[in-house]
Amino acid sequence: MNSLVLRKTALARDLTAKYAVAFTTGRFSPQQKPARLRRKGPVLWAALALLVLAADVLLAYLAWCAVDLVVG
Repeated sequence: MNSLVLRKTALARDLTAKYAVAFTTGRFSPQQKPARLRRKGPVLWAALALLVLAADVLLAYLAWCAVDLVVG
């Protein structure tokens, strides 16, 4: 048990020393690359919204034609 406690303490010390340098440089991990902004996300959501809107308009037009055919 004493050996396990010493190993955990040594590991904690190693991790603290490793990430203390990383925090001062502004990066979380030395191997981690800075995050790039993904600009495609909102554009894809807008395109999907326009596609759904176009499908809705098409279905409304088809329903209008079907009602006109039945009534008229």
